[in-house]
Amino acid sequence: MNTSINTKNIALAALFTAASLLLSFIQIPIFPAAPWLMYDPSGIVCLIAALAFGPKLGAAVAIISWLPRVFLDPFGAPMGMASTCAFVIPAALIYIRGHRSRAASVTGMVTGAVVSVAVACVLNLFVTPLYTAVSMMDVVAMIVPILIPFNVLKMVINTVAGQVLLAPCMNALKVERGDA
Repeated sequence: MNTSINTKNIALAALFTAASLLLSFIQIPIFPAAPWLMYDPSGIVCLIAALAFGPKLGAAVAIISWLPRVFLDPFGAPMGMASTCAFVIPAALIYIRGHRSRAASVTGMVTGAVVSVAVACVLNLFVTPLYTAVSMMDVVAMIVPILIPFNVLKMVINTVAGQVLLAPCMNALKVERGDA
């Protein structure tokens, strides 16, 4: 697939960014043990953008779509940017190096998911004490029973959705971009 920057790619990147931004406002409690931790499906859009257009554009979609949220959530938004980039960049790099095969998409998404979970846990250690009444040691105590399961569940949802949506989205982008 052609990844050169052109007007169509810019317009499609803008559409992906807008879709990711809108989806970031959908907050779903998916982990009953920690109802304050919310899942939003914006990472799926960032993932598809990264796989379709490459890791740089995928990361740009993730960062730009989270920027407006910085004003609403100055601690959570940067964590969202970092964990989303940690997911989509490895996924796209492995997918592209694997000649855009199904096996490469699975390997890339699983690798990105593991990196994202690790990044989210590390960031929580430093960021959560800044805006809550908990200490770093309290966050350490939450890693195994709360943070890892929540983030793994989030990544499972994103990976399964990414696998389901990848082929149809790539086919639609191929038709839209005239690459068919």
